[in-house]
Amino acid sequence: ALSVIIKLDKITEIRVYAIHQVCELAHSATSDDAQSDESTRRKTHPISAVSAELLNAVGARVSSKFKTERKDAITGLARIYYKHYVTKKLQLVQEGGEDVDIDEILDVLSKENMDKALEEKFSWIPQKVFESVFFSDEHDPDLRSRIFQIVDDIMLGTVKKEGAMLSPTSRAVGLAMILQTLQTKESANKWMCTLFSHRGNLQRSLASYLDARSKAKECESGSAEAFTADADAMEKLEKMAALCAPPAAAGKSSSEAGDLETVLRKLHAAKDKHIFRILSTIATPTHSPSARIRALDELPKRTKSLGNATSSWVRSMARRCAMGSLINSESIDTCIILSQECFEAGDSEAASHFLRCVKVATSIFPALGGTKEGFKNLAEFFDLCRTTVMTSAMKKEMEKYGIVTMISDILAKAAGSSRTGKKEKDTESVDTLRKQLHRTCTREGTPEQARNAVYAIAAMMNPRSKPITDLSVRARKENTEFEPILKALVNPSRLSIPDDDANSKTKDRIISVLTA
Repeated sequence: ALSVIIKLDKITEIRVYAIHQVCELAHSATSDDAQSDESTRRKTHPISAVSAELLNAVGARVSSKFKTERKDAITGLARIYYKHYVTKKLQLVQEGGEDVDIDEILDVLSKENMDKALEEKFSWIPQKVFESVFFSDEHDPDLRSRIFQIVDDIMLGTVKKEGAMLSPTSRAVGLAMILQTLQTKESANKWMCTLFSHRGNLQRSLASYLDARSKAKECESGSAEAFTADADAMEKLEKMAALCAPPAAAGKSSSEAGDLETVLRKLHAAKDKHIFRILSTIATPTHSPSARIRALDELPKRTKSLGNATSSWVRSMARRCAMGSLINSESIDTCIILSQECFEAGDSEAASHFLRCVKVATSIFPALGGTKEGFKNLAEFFDLCRTTVMTSAMKKEMEKYGIVTMISDILAKAAGSSRTGKKEKDTESVDTLRKQLHRTCTREGTPEQARNAVYAIAAMMNPRSKPITDLSVRARKENTEFEPILKALVNPSRLSIPDDDANSKTKDRIISVLTA
């Protein structure tokens, strides 16, 4: 009866009230296998008291045309998902800490060990969360801001000053779990990428504004150059504002645009330099969780003197810009490590789940794969895949799940942002990676792997952090890097067209070389 009310009742207030009741009932429930005494059992109820039908009825209201209804429905479902699905699935991983046995992680991702009833009841919720990204800022800015909050602080817990609700390993496994469920629904996966692309665009826009503002401040006060630079910075700030929710104080009146302009001018003219220093710490995707905590804590205090509307807008912008608990540098570095551990344990499928997390993240935030430890581990994993003596069964598994192809794709995206150390062991890993990339281009690599290898070599040669501006220097470096590859590719023995009697491996190799 309650599910019918949620789905069909014509009065919005009644539906919203029913949604609240179901979500509160489910969130306050205990696990079905929770141990408790008789007095506690009388005061509580198990999650089995809330049927899958009721939760699905709440999920159906996420697409409601009424803003409050869809926002409350998706928020309630996300809280239920974390408490009754994530914490249960990751219980042993969380208890194991950073030294958890790899078998515990493999069990979480294994389809054979899945609790079908648990999966049917809760695993679809992330799909609903990301499909809600369909509602843009033009349609419902409050919902878009709420989705950022759900993804950052609810689905896999949050990180506070007191510590994180889940360990980095648990969050990495949780991310792999979520992407695993999104694979079954392409639309949800697309909207997830849309949400994080929104964040990536906002970070780049914020960095561009801060750079322009800094240059304007360096100009002589009152000069024509200063006015031009200041106008350029203000234009960049307005572009950045287009990626944020409108000011909370601005209602539905025709003066909304004017209110936004006032907010932007107050922020741009702020005297407190710490505001912009704090913003600069979250303008890149590789910032730490502590940088996010500091930004969300300090910015409202420092912008309070600019007025409630400005302070609220800056906090909202910072929340959208800062990396949350789902995807950040810590979780992606952990995914890289876990993928290699799964591979070494002989489970290529599990390794592919973690690599997919890294691939999705680096396709939007390339720098996440270019951290010092992360890129070094990727290079080692790539070398491991190329040099390890494997059984034919393991080699087939590796090829089935595209392990080498995925790593080469990640390296191609992340190499331009890589921050390798100057220690001997760091330079050794880079040199080894170069050799393996050259080998991929000239020997047994597929066309896709060869293409990725060329992109990676080019990016490592001319990184974004230290681009080569002198064309002659760049030409010499390109000649040094690519001449050995070109010589190998134009070798007469490699270019001879195989006849009909040649084996399939030889034919594939010549096709791979020509395509690369």
